[in-house]
Amino acid sequence: MQECPRCGGHAVPDPEHDRALWCLSCWHAWTLPSEPRCTGHLPRLMTALRVLQEHRDLNR
Repeated sequence: MQECPRCGGHAVPDPEHDRALWCLSCWHAWTLPSEPRCTGHLPRLMTALRVLQEHRDLNR
């Protein structure tokens, strides 16, 4: 069990919603932060930066 940020009571997972908790004392409900996802932009960004670096020498 986790602790409620509002009253400090016991919090349990909400059976109807994923990643949501609710307090057994004050009935306050909140969601847990989502895990960061890898969007796949980094490999494309690194390739683009490498191409820019190569072209920078040609433009001088």
